Amino acid sequence: MTFLNSPTSSNLRTRVIAAAVLLPIVLLAFIAGPSWFVVLFLAGSLTLCVYEMATMLLPAFEQKLLGRRPQVSSTGSRWSSRNLTFPAVTIGLGWLMLAASTQGTAEASIGGVVLAAMAALLIGVFSSHDIDIAAARAFGILISLCYGAMPWLVVWQLYRLGPHASYVLLVMTVTWAGDTGGYFGGRHFGGKIFGDRKMAPLISPKKTWEGAVSGLLLSVVGALLLNLCFLNQLGSPGFIARLALGGGVAAQLGDLVESTFKRFSGVKDSGVIIPGHGGFLDRVDGILFAAPVIWAILYYFR
Repeated sequence: MTFLNSPTSSNLRTRVIAAAVLLPIVLLAFIAGPSWFVVLFLAGSLTLCVYEMATMLLPAFEQKLLGRRPQVSSTGSRWSSRNLTFPAVTIGLGWLMLAASTQGTAEASIGGVVLAAMAALLIGVFSSHDIDIAAARAFGILISLCYGAMPWLVVWQLYRLGPHASYVLLVMTVTWAGDTGGYFGGRHFGGKIFGDRKMAPLISPKKTWEGAVSGLLLSVVGALLLNLCFLNQLGSPGFIARLALGGGVAAQLGDLVESTFKRFSGVKDSGVIIPGHGGFLDRVDGILFAAPVIWAILYYFR
C-alpha cells in the first residue's frame, strides 16, 4: 500500500497493467474455482509470502548479529541457493498449517498452528552451535511463519463463511480500494489538509494523513458497493461500513508493519515478482492484517 505524492506516469501505467492482469485471475480462483483449487491458490500465496519474509528477515538477523548493517537493495535481501534451507523449511511448516486448517475442525486447525510454531522454534534453536545465531533463526522462522502464513488460514475460513467467496471479496475490496484511495489521495491532497505532519515518518516518510483518510473513505464506499452487488446479504449498510473501517485501518497498519520489516532488513521492496508493485508481499500486506480483523468482527459481532 502506497500513499505517494508524485508517482511517475510509467510506474503508474505498469501498476495498472499488472493489476488488470492479476485481478481477474484472483477473482476467478475464488468465485469460479473448486475448493481444491482455492486451497492450491492459498498455498501458492502462502509460499510467496513466507519466502519473501524469510529471505528478508533471516539474513538481516544474522548480519546484525555480526555487527553489519544490511545493504539497501531494490530486490530484497536474498541468500545464495545453499542458504535457502530455512526459508524452505518455513514454507513447509506453512503448508502443514494450511493442510490442517482445511480439515474442517477447530481442533485440527489449532493443532496444526501450535505444532508448526513449536517446530519453528526447535528448528531455529538447534540449527547452530552459536547461541545468538540459533536464537535469531528461531525468531526469524517464527515471525515469517506468523506473518506470511497464518493470515491465509483465516482467508480459508472466510471463504467457507459465505457463498461465492463473498467475504473474501469483501476483504480484497476493502484492502485494494483503500490502497487505491490512499495512492491518489496522497498524491493530490498530501500536505494540503493536515499540513506537513506525516502519518509515520520513521517507518514510511511518504505516507500522509490525507492519503490514509482517502483510503478509509474508499474502503467504505467499495464495501458498500460490493454489498449492493450481493443484495445487502453481507450485512446492513451500517454494519458493512463499520466492518470496512475496521478492515481498512488494519490494512494500513499491515502496510506499516511490512515497511518496518523492510527497513530492518535494508531493502526497498520484498521482491520483484509483480511489475510496478515489487514483491508479492508488497501487494498483499494489507490483506494479511485486514482478513483476521474482518473475520473477528464477523465472528463476534455479526
